[in-house]
Amino acid sequence: MYTTDGLGNIIFSLNIHIDVAVGGYIYVNRSNNHNRDNIHLVKFTSVEGKRLFRNALVEGHTESFFKLMGNFSHQSTPSQAGVSSLAMVLNALEIDPKRTWKGNWRWYSLDQMQTCSSDKSIKERGMPFDEFTCLAQSHCYVVPHRGGSYEKFIADLEKTTANSNSQMVVNYSRISLGQQEDVSHFSPIGGFNKEENQVLIMDVACGKYPSVWVNAKHLYNAMMKPSQEEHGLSRGYFILSNELPIPNASRPSLSMAKLKCQDCSRQCQSKK
Repeated sequence: MYTTDGLGNIIFSLNIHIDVAVGGYIYVNRSNNHNRDNIHLVKFTSVEGKRLFRNALVEGHTESFFKLMGNFSHQSTPSQAGVSSLAMVLNALEIDPKRTWKGNWRWYSLDQMQTCSSDKSIKERGMPFDEFTCLAQSHCYVVPHRGGSYEKFIADLEKTTANSNSQMVVNYSRISLGQQEDVSHFSPIGGFNKEENQVLIMDVACGKYPSVWVNAKHLYNAMMKPSQEEHGLSRGYFILSNELPIPNASRPSLSMAKLKCQDCSRQCQSKK
């Protein structure tokens, strides 16, 4: 959980040392084998966070933000970050779910997202990286990136945040960013300040953590941290789009009744 001081700065309840400075910065000092790593998180709604956003807007790297904000949804339980992030992105991309939500409204909601694993498994361990791909590909075009280079991540950040027809979802370790973690976390990316190398994480666990700016290299390292839920494999990110990412590529059927569970990292409960 977090609290704020009189200046609006964030103070997390962690078992590590944190120095909070003015301007919305969160300084997380971690010691590991005598190597100090300073993680700076900037609350999006702080003065500094707004400044970073204005500069990103001028650079043209906030196209993702506006559609996400208009469709923002939060996870109802700690383990539903993956499902919540996907539903939020699908609504932001204005993809038709082909069925009604309530009344005459067509809308992606958590109860409409059919996961490969059982509800019990998702609640206990969260959603694996590959299972996010399985679920997403039945609704839109998705390109997963796991274990790629930092340079590739930056290039994809620039392209995605400058394109209103695509969105990026990151799968990362909260602990690596100085936050508490129950299971592997997912959240969409809302912007990229290229000049200062800052990435806006639009956290779907908004009841516990606010949206923050983080250094792109620190986020990349948090994605590369091995996941205990997936036998030591790294995490990564996804690029989702409502248009074909590659010319002449074949689109997965939107009417697929069965997800590709064999591609998941652990045994899934297939949905007929």
